[in-house]
Amino acid sequence: MRTSLQKLAASMAAAVCFAAAAPAAMAQGQPQRGGTVIAALDPGAISSFNTHLTSLTSMLFMADVWADGLMTYDRHGKRLPRLATEWTISPDGKVYTFKLRQNVKWSDGQPFTSADVLFTLNNFAKYNTYLGKLLPIVDKAEAPDPYTFVVTLKEPLTATLDLFDKEVFPIMPKHVYEGSADVATHPANRAPVGLGPFKFQSWDSGRSITFVRNPFYWEAPKPYLDSVVFALIPNPQQRLNAMMRGEIQWFRPEAAQVLAAREGEKSGGYKVLRIENNAPERAVVDFNMRKAPFNNLKVRQALFQAIDRKRVVADVYQGLAETAKNAIPNQFTNLYDPSVDYDKLYPYDPKKAGALLDEAGYPMKDGKRMTIELTYITRPPYDAVAKVVQSNWNAVGVDVKMAGLDPQIWTDKVYKQNAFDTSVISLTGRTNPVLGVDRSYICNTGNLPFVNPTGYCNPEMDKAVNTAATVPLDKQRAAYKVYAEIVARDLNQITLASQQMHEAVSTRLQGLDAQFDFSFNTHPNWAEAWFAKK
Repeated sequence: MRTSLQKLAASMAAAVCFAAAAPAAMAQGQPQRGGTVIAALDPGAISSFNTHLTSLTSMLFMADVWADGLMTYDRHGKRLPRLATEWTISPDGKVYTFKLRQNVKWSDGQPFTSADVLFTLNNFAKYNTYLGKLLPIVDKAEAPDPYTFVVTLKEPLTATLDLFDKEVFPIMPKHVYEGSADVATHPANRAPVGLGPFKFQSWDSGRSITFVRNPFYWEAPKPYLDSVVFALIPNPQQRLNAMMRGEIQWFRPEAAQVLAAREGEKSGGYKVLRIENNAPERAVVDFNMRKAPFNNLKVRQALFQAIDRKRVVADVYQGLAETAKNAIPNQFTNLYDPSVDYDKLYPYDPKKAGALLDEAGYPMKDGKRMTIELTYITRPPYDAVAKVVQSNWNAVGVDVKMAGLDPQIWTDKVYKQNAFDTSVISLTGRTNPVLGVDRSYICNTGNLPFVNPTGYCNPEMDKAVNTAATVPLDKQRAAYKVYAEIVARDLNQITLASQQMHEAVSTRLQGLDAQFDFSFNTHPNWAEAWFAKK
């Protein structure tokens, strides 16, 4: 891999050095054109660039480069207009009207209009993990003129604007997909036409994916770079090594790598940035409640209480995380109620866990109570979380068979076939419970990836989810407390820890304050960055 990456870096050297040869008349602080950013990604399970069809992290990183949407957020979480210049909400909270930016073109030169936004909602939202709550309450969606998009809901949903940000709802080109028998298998999902600062050029399988400057980008003269190349490096340590050697300009270190990455930044070649207002990223364990022993609440409570979550924080995340307190992430400061606290309700207590297993009918026999399978993706942090869980459960007499799998095989096993006992994953909360938290607890009769695979289906919980999402803002905290209490009582899923997020970027790049002015699930789109001349 090192040889391959060095060849890739060398092949890009001329493009990068173009920035150094910029005219002397250009001031050091003025953006200069030219050069290539090489960003390292884990290539695992890359099959589609269309993030309506997948929420895997690597595809989200790339989508920021080639796609765009109606709005985004600054580093403080404030909404910023993108392709929508403004939006209004009717007094009854049911009608959302978006005014769109004019004279915008797709990366193939075709005009962007409200018909594209309408087409995206009508054709892609049904595949989108995060839009499951919105679609059933859409009364109608309209494009009354080329620059107006209107959505009318059957009932209010306070998180509606969050569902139309550019990360959740990247806009897709009607003129490319229209007439396709199946938009989910359209070739454009692997060679996208977009509205972002860069356009897709090539995919060298197993090696790199290249995007070049979009000549039709609406924020001209941005982007300043010629191209962005995603180097596909499956091993986390190799990604860190490549950053330390200056072979790449960006990567996101795994939680366990952050301290080493910070040590390496002393060389001055790069810096590690903490994303202060990150979307919740939380390690969880799902139980398959369709079968014994996981249909027994005492077993689920015991397995939760047997896990040393502080050890998860220390060993897996190197202290750069905190134990999760309840189902609602504390990043949602207006919704989170600290009175529901897993640290108090289910403190680490192996003796109590053993007693609960005895009560549930699983006494210790010959040093073992039961055998269960723990399924996880063989990548950080899932593998490290799974090892801690295995160790803790072994200590109370639960024999754990580890099933580490490739991401796609794991997805099929857990979400499509429901052929698992327990499963570890890290789930993103995005900007609101409606987007990333509700999906873990609402009744699910389908097989969408990353949507409640546990078989838990409780009308009381579904009602609490709906109430919390629709009540007026001043009543939401109380409604989400009820939501958290039901989850804490029923435990179809246990939440272990919430991690901090960091990204490493080369100090050769300028404009980074503007480039990293984002929060939640946004990542660099490289429209603001540029190389200063040497």
